[in-house]
Amino acid sequence: MATCHFRGPLAFRLQHFLDTRRATGRDTSSIEWILRDLDGFLMGELMPGQTITPEIAGRWIASMGHLSPGTRCNKISILRQFCFYLSHFDPRTCLIRRTQFPRRTRPIPHIYTRAEVRRIMAAAGRIGPAGSLRPALVSTLFGLLYATGIRIGEALNLVLGDIDLRRRAIEIREGKFKKSRLVPLSPSAARHLAVYLRQRRRAGFPNSSSSFVFVAARGGRFWQPTLATIFLDIVRGLGLRGPRGEPGPRIHDFRHSFAVNRLLAWYRQGANMGAKLPLLSTYLGHTTVLGTEIYLHATAELLESAGRLFDNYRARKAA
Repeated sequence: MATCHFRGPLAFRLQHFLDTRRATGRDTSSIEWILRDLDGFLMGELMPGQTITPEIAGRWIASMGHLSPGTRCNKISILRQFCFYLSHFDPRTCLIRRTQFPRRTRPIPHIYTRAEVRRIMAAAGRIGPAGSLRPALVSTLFGLLYATGIRIGEALNLVLGDIDLRRRAIEIREGKFKKSRLVPLSPSAARHLAVYLRQRRRAGFPNSSSSFVFVAARGGRFWQPTLATIFLDIVRGLGLRGPRGEPGPRIHDFRHSFAVNRLLAWYRQGANMGAKLPLLSTYLGHTTVLGTEIYLHATAELLESAGRLFDNYRARKAA
């Protein structure tokens, strides 16, 4: 087993639970972040030999009151899975019921304009520390997410051997649902990625085919929660999102923006959406078209909203 990253009374079980999730090949950076938070909480709640009771679980859930419903759902989901795992070793462990999850509604995606993406990338290029690779890394990463629509975890899992600038393509190896696919790059995206890779090489990071493209200071994989924190600081600083606790543009909306822009382009071309949707589904790495239909629904809403805005504008002009 790898070095234990936890310190509380259930450190061994937390580490083994995390290792079993890693063994499936899934991205575990966000899971590890949640488990670290749980570990810190349990250090003040449990004595050696004790387990998670309904009262302890309730106090941890109550401590999340300031977080968004989505974040709370994610954290409670990991707690639920861990308690189920832990109950196999200690039957006294409580099991988390679905009724303990907050009501969650799917947020309306923010469809970024090119001007907004340019502002976000420019702001990312100004972050610290000065002289480090981080500004170029974050700026390039945001641009890649917008230009390709790949998932955040897929981008962070890229290694140098997955990049083929000559063919202008990147290979996603065993992404979500263990699906691999080839993703083309636009000329602009390929140029930006080439510039970043030169900067990465000059910074002295490992350059083998198995080295991560987007690297942390010590050469390992860049951590997703760190990226999320940087993103929120940037979009709040640009006025694109309100204070903590208010909804607004998310990193995942880069993927929505790519999908919706592609669908809008097909709408304008008069394309058969029934024939085109499976193509987009394959490109995005969905197992079925049902996952992609979310973007189709968002596109219809956007077109309807745009139509209403135009009608209102025309009515004002005629008045």
